[in-house]
Amino acid sequence: MPLACGVALLAVLRPPVIGRSSARFLDLALVLTLAAIAVQLVPLSPALRSQLAPAAVAYDRAMRFGTSAVTEQPLSIEPAETAFALVVLAATVLLFWCLRTLFPHGGVRAIIRAIAWIGLFLSPLAIVQHLMPIPIVDGIWGLTARGLRPYGPFVNRNDFAGWLIMAIPLTLGYAIARMQSRHRTGDSFDSEAAFDSKSMWLAMAVCLMLGGLLGSLSRSGLLGAFAGLVFFAWISRRRLTARRAGLAIIGLAVLLALAATYADMGALATRLEGSFSEGVASRLSIWRQTWPVVRAFWPFGTGAGTYQQVMVLYQTMSRFFYITHADNEFLQILTEGGLLLGVPVACAIVAGVWLGAKRLRDDRTGIFWLRAGAAAGLVALATQNMVEMTLRVPPNSVLFAICAAIAMHENAAQR
Repeated sequence: MPLACGVALLAVLRPPVIGRSSARFLDLALVLTLAAIAVQLVPLSPALRSQLAPAAVAYDRAMRFGTSAVTEQPLSIEPAETAFALVVLAATVLLFWCLRTLFPHGGVRAIIRAIAWIGLFLSPLAIVQHLMPIPIVDGIWGLTARGLRPYGPFVNRNDFAGWLIMAIPLTLGYAIARMQSRHRTGDSFDSEAAFDSKSMWLAMAVCLMLGGLLGSLSRSGLLGAFAGLVFFAWISRRRLTARRAGLAIIGLAVLLALAATYADMGALATRLEGSFSEGVASRLSIWRQTWPVVRAFWPFGTGAGTYQQVMVLYQTMSRFFYITHADNEFLQILTEGGLLLGVPVACAIVAGVWLGAKRLRDDRTGIFWLRAGAAAGLVALATQNMVEMTLRVPPNSVLFAICAAIAMHENAAQR
């Protein structure tokens, strides 16, 4: 709620521009996405609801008492959860629109510096808090009673890794842009000019964030980071000379080696060894149990934010625990939204990829490196969410919106 109120205030003070030129298709897809979730909350007569969503009626009969007394019900099986999901998504989309409108006038570098500072302090503190009990903090949040060891503000390792894999390429892009701005074409490389105090703390921030990523032992985070860095290298191949590319690779390797000293590499190797026997097997099982829900609710879905509730009925594995998420963001969207939500989301993804590629292709300024880092962060999180569900955590959704606005905003010179 504080996030939604803050974004609403930002929209009042700096009204966003929506539907302009090349971003028109993306904005329309985002509006339709919000509208699709709103449709799931429209009350329907029992006769109409039974025709449009017979699986929802069957769910009510199996899981609730006295549903026949209700005259009107929405398509969503849990309207309160769907309304909450709509508020969170609307706040995230509105934040993206506001930042995309503001960034052509400045502020991109300032917000990336803020993210780098957060990563610089968050990474070591999160690992320390996970390893060492802090009685005051644990007592306030009730972590001792539940036996949880969080990573700073994140409950589990994958959510923590999801934030880092966006922040790392974003900081790298800013560092490269800054070094290039201090080096003129044709001049010899000046190490003193390139590596000043600000460059050193940026390198330290990247190193500590890499250490936090390795220390989290998140396999999905490492997969996403690898995809993001490969994408960053691929789109940068024509903007760097062979010599500078080699220096960048050496520098990243040094930072990674230093980061590895902060992590338990033995524990990480053990987790990686069990990736196929444990991680892949458990996710395949969850996906198989989720697919019957997709088939039953394919037109309109169960309602945004209702996956955990519907799986109580459809889960077939052991009842000693219950499935709370699909471990695949795209599959969960189909489950909760069906074609009603899946089609506009797919259109938004296609439009976003096209617009981001256009901005990267047309940019000939130093902002290119900031866009490249932001785009790499988006690719990293999208890859992770093929096997995890970290995008819906508010800090990650906010950073995702920031990265999207950096990658897709229009340069002031191009307006």
